[in-house]
Amino acid sequence: MTEPPQPTTPLIELIFDRLAAADVVPTETAELVLAALTSDDDLTAALAGTPTRLDPRSPTGEGPPERIWLKSVTVAGFRGVGPERTLQVDPGPGLTLVVGRNGSGKSSFAEAVELALTGDSARWADKTSVWRTGWRNLHNPDPCWVDVELRVDGVATPTRVHRAWPVGAELADAEVTVTSARGRHTGLSELGLARPLELYRPFLTAAELGKLAAGTQSQLFDALFAILGLDALTDADQRLLRATRPHDTTIKEVRRQRASLANALTDIADDRARRTAALLHGRGAVDLGAVTAILDEPDEATTDREVLLCRELADLAPPPVDEVTRLTAQLREAANEALRYDGGRSRAALRSAELLRLALEHHEDEGDGSCPVCATGTLDGGWRAAAAQSLTELRQRSVAAQTATTRLTALLRQAHHLIEDLAVPESPGSETSASALHDAVAALRRVPGKPADLADHLAARYPAVVAAADAARAYAEGFLRQRDTGWRAAAADVREWVAAADGLAAREAAVARLKAARAWLKGVGAEIRNERVAPFAGHSQRIWAQLRQESNVELGAMTLEGVNTRRRVVFPVSVDGADNGTALGVMSQGEMQALGLATFLPRSCAPESPFRFIVVDDPVQSMDPSKVDGLARVIAELAEDRQVVVFTHDTRLPDAVTRLGLGDARIIEVTRAEKSVVTLRPGSDPVTRYLDDAYALARNDEIPAEVRGPVVAELCRSAIEAACHRAVWRSRVARGVPHGDIEAAIEDASRRVATTVALAAFDDAEKGGDVLGWLLRRHGRRAVNAYQACREGVHGAYLADLPGLVADARFLAAVLS
Repeated sequence: MTEPPQPTTPLIELIFDRLAAADVVPTETAELVLAALTSDDDLTAALAGTPTRLDPRSPTGEGPPERIWLKSVTVAGFRGVGPERTLQVDPGPGLTLVVGRNGSGKSSFAEAVELALTGDSARWADKTSVWRTGWRNLHNPDPCWVDVELRVDGVATPTRVHRAWPVGAELADAEVTVTSARGRHTGLSELGLARPLELYRPFLTAAELGKLAAGTQSQLFDALFAILGLDALTDADQRLLRATRPHDTTIKEVRRQRASLANALTDIADDRARRTAALLHGRGAVDLGAVTAILDEPDEATTDREVLLCRELADLAPPPVDEVTRLTAQLREAANEALRYDGGRSRAALRSAELLRLALEHHEDEGDGSCPVCATGTLDGGWRAAAAQSLTELRQRSVAAQTATTRLTALLRQAHHLIEDLAVPESPGSETSASALHDAVAALRRVPGKPADLADHLAARYPAVVAAADAARAYAEGFLRQRDTGWRAAAADVREWVAAADGLAAREAAVARLKAARAWLKGVGAEIRNERVAPFAGHSQRIWAQLRQESNVELGAMTLEGVNTRRRVVFPVSVDGADNGTALGVMSQGEMQALGLATFLPRSCAPESPFRFIVVDDPVQSMDPSKVDGLARVIAELAEDRQVVVFTHDTRLPDAVTRLGLGDARIIEVTRAEKSVVTLRPGSDPVTRYLDDAYALARNDEIPAEVRGPVVAELCRSAIEAACHRAVWRSRVARGVPHGDIEAAIEDASRRVATTVALAAFDDAEKGGDVLGWLLRRHGRRAVNAYQACREGVHGAYLADLPGLVADARFLAAVLS
């Protein structure tokens, strides 16, 4: 199937080129657009006028460039599969049909591929917990594991994804092991495959196809947007919108506060409030300089000493009583500790320690002998041990004494600072309660000399200071409320508003720049979106043209419309030539299934996807026979350069592939016996099909042998060539030979039967002359006769025994494959 050409130019380059070509776009707008395409930090820097970095992340540029094929999927104890079973598929282009009735276990393999690679299944997504139960096999729940083997083009070592569940583990608690030619990995993200799996999803299930009819338009929109590399446009628009909101909010709040302040100032009996209100009530911009000048005017009331005093009293905030209570407790504890190590004894301890130290040094130098001080004692080993112990104890006591003294000194300093730092305003008279506070502070400042006495003094006197301060503050606040016209509090609010309003012009300019950038990006983004979605839409239309098969619904080019919460994918249709709006309202269930395939297949086979395989589970639901034929043509064409694995319970699909002669599809039949024992056996592969057709023709006596002979020989030749091709693919893929090279080698060898067989037997098409001798030595005359008959037409010996020719060709095909 012809793949739609996908644009590869990075989005940032497209935007840059359009900005450069548009002479009317201001430089500051262009800077914001480019910064918005990179990150929030760059956009913030661009708004501030500081340098930015252009490092956009292309959503479709991630992932490895390799081509990845599916080699096998092994299932044990999972879903409908009990004992371990492996589904092998040829890792290259081609169609594999896995056929089995409902309940045979075939879909367990399809779900295992998706679950192993993504950790979830579309069948269970968005479902209740009931749907996630019963995933362990009923008859063989342990061991439970799935294993997927992938082949990377040109790499001999396969990539394996193993997902196992210990006994009692939940579905989300699988132990995942990933190995590749690079070694062991914690997950597919280390191989760069997490994002491609999300974007291109090489799995198509009936549940996913049903999403189209379930109204999940935004999900489909987002999927297509990401594949086309357009989600960067959405991210950029959201960054611009987020950057705009705080400016918009501040601007609206400043304007609201202006009106509120103006109304509040009107009710204040103060000339300054009246003049400020007049400035704020105007329609135009506020003269902030004039408002600031009013705010800076001296307060006439400040000459009143009583007012000044009360303002100071209102600001009083002495330390709380609890804090001083903790300080007094610490002070008592430190005083008691210091008392245990009084200064005289600690000095004596220091002198004793020094004498012992010198004596120990003397013994170290002179050895055992009499005491050099008293000349009566003896300095020996016993004395040394006892002296060393005494010295250690003396040193410890000295350190403890020093520590206690240091702590007590610090606490005394803290207590004195607390007392000295109590600032009490000078009262002009006795008409306020400041005098009581003066008396309480004066009593507190008559401190005793001893630490323990100071602690008792603080505990007794400080609560009175706090109580007097509270009373003085309450009096001052009441006095100020009576004298204040309201201007002082209002002036503080106005000053705060002026500070905010001073930056309003810059915020309005930023909003204008951001809106201009959004508008430009929206227009250009729509153009780029239409350009990029056109090939994708054309691909869907071509698929629909084959799938519709006698449907009277004509599908137009789908488009992406809307933004944010109203985004959707539109499928314009016409019924019998008449426009009928969008597709979802007029299609039958079978047509909806076909439309889902036409929509999702282009996503799975996008050229940028590293996955060259597509797993399709149960695509035939509700399709009439004509649409099944259309589906057969679609998947057969897709299999020309993709690996397509289709799971189906409907025998109409393999019948249609065979009936229409759509390539060499491999058919695998799945059956399930008691105890979930699943059996996989090959259906009619190309080799078998050619030979079966040849045998049927060979036994048809109604046609003369000389007429049947060439046709039988040609069918046998096709079987031999198919067997050789299969052998070449198998051996070369195992060695890591790129698929393109394999295809070229097969095509080059197809000029003669000898070169084709030589490529399979010797891995060298140029050794065609050695084939005959090799066959005779290795496999005998029977293989040689079949080979010559297929190469030269019906050999004379076979004219009377065409069934024998088919039998010999079957033998030759077996030894070659």
